[in-house]
Amino acid sequence: MSLLLAPSRFVSRRFATVVLLCLTCVNAKASVVFNWPNSPGWTAGAPAPGNTATQSFTSVNPNDITVDVNNNGLSGSGATWQTNYPQISASPLTGGLAAVNGLELYVSSQTSTSAYIRTTVTFATPVINLSFQIWDVDAVAGQFADKISNIQALAQGGGIVGATSVTSATPGYNSITGTGLSTIVLGTANAANNTNQGTINISFSGPITQFSFDWSNNDPGLGTQAIALGPLTYTPVPEHDSACSVAATCLIAILGNKLRRRWKIRAEPEDSWKGNAFQSSAINCS
Repeated sequence: MSLLLAPSRFVSRRFATVVLLCLTCVNAKASVVFNWPNSPGWTAGAPAPGNTATQSFTSVNPNDITVDVNNNGLSGSGATWQTNYPQISASPLTGGLAAVNGLELYVSSQTSTSAYIRTTVTFATPVINLSFQIWDVDAVAGQFADKISNIQALAQGGGIVGATSVTSATPGYNSITGTGLSTIVLGTANAANNTNQGTINISFSGPITQFSFDWSNNDPGLGTQAIALGPLTYTPVPEHDSACSVAATCLIAILGNKLRRRWKIRAEPEDSWKGNAFQSSAINCS
């Protein structure tokens, strides 16, 4: 390709530049932030044990983010939700941020320490450089100890991957053990709801199409507990522009025709000389 498009007396520099740009053109995507919307808010309701509540949201394109909140897999027992939760709100959990909504998950009880709430976020197209926070991962002895586990993502093309990074915003309120798919975050002390004391920072380098995590109560008291999923920051994976691909194909076809015409013109004098030489030879031989 480099030889074909090298500027020469057959291909102008401008023409070669246009073709190369079209061959490599993509829809460049910038980093975006998905903020949980006040309207319509969370309208999917509270999933009963063994059920999943699903709702789609618009980030870059209509309905390009889908959220599933599952209550303990397919089990007939699980969490009992606090009234009006899940909900999208900027309180009571804030992550230390002012007027920033989170998807707030608030349960009044769990049936066992093995029961869980699984939150899954699916993107309509692959993303890279995903980062987000889980707010208020903490503990109160005899009531609850938030446990975040099975932090994972679905890689583009298939396969399950662990988080690239999992860190505590403020040390002393939760612990992080393990790496990759075995990472577990466990609340260890009570954090104030309106601070980032219990905040966990999570990132996936990607490209991925989905991520999820399980939330459970590791305290045998199995009492009231709450966490929130903060805004999502990510970059959509660039896609080749189909219109530009068509233009590139047309330009290459035009270029091919142009080169063929040039080569034909160049070859004609040589063919003519050969013909004249043959005729002269024939005359001389007679």
